Amino acid sequence: MVKVEVISKERIKPSSPTPLHLRSFNLSLLDQLAPRFYIPLLLFYTAKDSNHLLQTNQVAQKLRTSLSKTLAIFYPLAGRLKDDDTIDCNDQGVEVFHARVDEHLSEFLKKPHMEVLDQLVPGESFCTRSGADVPLAIQVNSFECGGVAIGVRLSHKIADGTAMAEFISKWAATARATNEAMDTTLVSASIFQPRSSVSSYLYPTSETIVTRRLVLDASAIAALRAKAAGHPTLESPPTRVVAVSALIWRCFMKAKRDKGPTTVSVSTHAVNVRGRMRPLVPESYFGNLWVATITEGVMISECNGDMQGVLEKQLGNAIKAVDSDFIEELKGPDGSIKAHEGMKKVAENYWDSDVHLCHFSSWCRFPFYEVDFGWGKPIWVSICTIPIKTSAVFIGRRWDDGMEVWVNMEADEMAKFEQDQELLSFVRIP
Repeated sequence: MVKVEVISKERIKPSSPTPLHLRSFNLSLLDQLAPRFYIPLLLFYTAKDSNHLLQTNQVAQKLRTSLSKTLAIFYPLAGRLKDDDTIDCNDQGVEVFHARVDEHLSEFLKKPHMEVLDQLVPGESFCTRSGADVPLAIQVNSFECGGVAIGVRLSHKIADGTAMAEFISKWAATARATNEAMDTTLVSASIFQPRSSVSSYLYPTSETIVTRRLVLDASAIAALRAKAAGHPTLESPPTRVVAVSALIWRCFMKAKRDKGPTTVSVSTHAVNVRGRMRPLVPESYFGNLWVATITEGVMISECNGDMQGVLEKQLGNAIKAVDSDFIEELKGPDGSIKAHEGMKKVAENYWDSDVHLCHFSSWCRFPFYEVDFGWGKPIWVSICTIPIKTSAVFIGRRWDDGMEVWVNMEADEMAKFEQDQELLSFVRIP
């Protein structure tokens, strides 16, 4: 097994102090509802210089200086979460770990093991309830060949995937010393007013979670869409994400079917609301601007080939329901009721043994493959284990329109899932 050894740790603070009037940052309603876990991300880069020691030192210095400057703009990330309502923007800084990996990057990427990927990102998956949660942690991993993997964990209580991409892109632009505008807009609590007695809906699961990476070529996705398009219940072909989500959902249900008393399956999908608001909100808005849709229930006992098209319609309708009218209701005086009812329904299903709840989130449009700190773009982007059972995260590929799907399941269900013949007719499991 590859050895990952943390050799140093330092705390990086903003390059300029946060003004006193900005020291207390109020979380929005959508921040309050966000799950209490860290979003993981790994960016892998090949060596640019044959002098590995020189490159390692240069990389560390460039990342250190540029992160400090970037934190002056994204100042809540250098603070501490006090509770479900507030970030204390006290400039305590971000912990950056430096680790050494005893293998060449090219060898590692031939078959990356989940146990090692988990070691390349710092800290724990879930936030604590201690009131001292750090919003952000970073780990710079140096391979024997001089290759680098930058591991990030960002608290979902502060930001969503779109915001994470915005922060990392700005950090990289600073490292390249470009003239790109460094200002950003932090999502104010005035957009989605926070409410009392509102909190996160997802917490750690006690079951052992196993993660697998599924690879879908562009041709496989096209075949999935074409197969569903012929179903009479669909007015138009499903999107790439909906088509793949339906396949995974169907195989999730088949893996669950013989396990126990669960009878009904429902699915949630994370939907970015920036482009659905009126007026439109720029993608550069930093914070949580997403909602979780939830489909109608499907009987697991009826999960078979005849369901082709049914799940695609369920998912498509749930996503389309998040329109400007829905968002305006969230912003209104009864928004917390509407939002919390939806999240509460998700939470109740999550813990209800009679309901099979599946989670989907697409990162396919996030520009992680464009993140260049000055030594080129990443050759691979990945995540690691997310301890949310029966969940899947989609990430686009660098060289084509295919995607990788990171699936998290209980161990016994995963054993059935990864042997599903319908699944294996469309995906590869490296």
